[in-house]
Parts: sequence; C-alpha cells; structure tokens
Amino acid sequence: MRRIPPLLAIIVPLLVMALAAPARAGGWAITSMDPVPAGIRPGTTYTLGFWLLQHGTHPYDGTDLGEVGLRFTDGKKTLMFPGVPLKEPAHYAAAVSLPAGTWQVEGVQGWFSPYKVGTLAVPGNLTLAPVPEDLRRAIAAQAPQDHWGEIRPPGIPRGDAVPLPDTSRPAAASPAPAAKALDGVTTVAVVEPDFRWRTPHTLVALLGLAALTVVAYRLRRR
Repeated sequence: MRRIPPLLAIIVPLLVMALAAPARAGGWAITSMDPVPAGIRPGTTYTLGFWLLQHGTHPYDGTDLGEVGLRFTDGKKTLMFPGVPLKEPAHYAAAVSLPAGTWQVEGVQGWFSPYKVGTLAVPGNLTLAPVPEDLRRAIAAQAPQDHWGEIRPPGIPRGDAVPLPDTSRPAAASPAPAAKALDGVTTVAVVEPDFRWRTPHTLVALLGLAALTVVAYRLRRR
C-alpha cells in the first residue's frame, strides 16, 4: 500500500493535464452562419453555409481538424449533417433536411468544443444565439488583422478593425427557395447520440485512470 501515493503523484497530474488540454491557448472557435432562408419547411432540403472561425476571427491554423458540420437536437434525437469545405478557407456547406419541431443547433468544430448556434423552429426560422460575453472580450483583445478576400464571414468588414462575426443578427436574411426547385431532393442524415467523450485528450485520461485502477487493485492483493 505504501507504493500507491507515489503512483498517484505521477498519474494524477497527467490525467489533469490531459483533461485540461482542450482549454489551452488557441483551443476555441465559433461557428458563424451565412444568411439562412426564411420559413424553413419540414422534410425540405436546404443547403446552409457556415464558417468555422478559430478565436472568432480567422481560419483554423492547424492540421487534422476532424469532423465539421451542423448538429440538430430536439431533446429526443440528434441529427448530424456533415459540412463540405468550400473554396474559401474556414467556409463550409451542409445539406440539411429536418422534420417538424424545435431544434437546438450546434456547430460541430472538429476537436474544438461544439458551438451553440441558436434555435431553429421547423416550420419557421433560425434564431441565432449571441456570442458569449467571455468570447466577445477575447475577440476584442486580438490584434487587428484581415484574413479574408472578397468572400468573407457575415459581419466581418474589410479593414484593420478587429471584427466580430454578426451571429446575433436576424437569421432570416434571404427568401425561401421555391418549393418546385427542391422537389425530389433528399438528404441522408447521420443520426448519432449526443456523446461528447470523443477527444484524444479524454481517451488518454480514461486509459490512465484504467491503468491506475489496475495497479491499485494488484497492490491491494499483495
């Protein structure tokens, strides 16, 4: 039993570091939507554009980001629609089709934490959530730099001012597509449980905890 405290002194800090790693500098992003059609109808396919902005202002500057898309949850089920990269950096599109209901919308941001986009009523419109205050402060504290060309995220103007994506604007900024143009178009949604224990850091932590349990059990048997 006298061996356990030294083992804890080694393993516990490693677990804490693994679990805390996603919160390190650079470890957050937001999802900013392109204008969304007004009057979203059930069972109809729409293509929604969105931007994944590291630090709220620029494209992801690393590699192996992971899965990107839009996730819709109504309290009973979750629908995940993968994002397809567009020509512009950080710009994606997802084809979505939803049944009637009230859906919480999240941006799935690879290894970044999911971002709460807002609430979508079907039939109805998307109501965007404001950028959280702590993230607004972090965005405002950044040095001015324009990362974009002619095509850029909504609310980010040209110039040297630190931009803030306009995620709190009314979402119904463009007319609904004609029903005739959408007839016969279907989208296959990937249904998945709302399961968050998927990051590499969490896996390392779980493996470390399992190893600690095995060692402690063996020492108790001696």
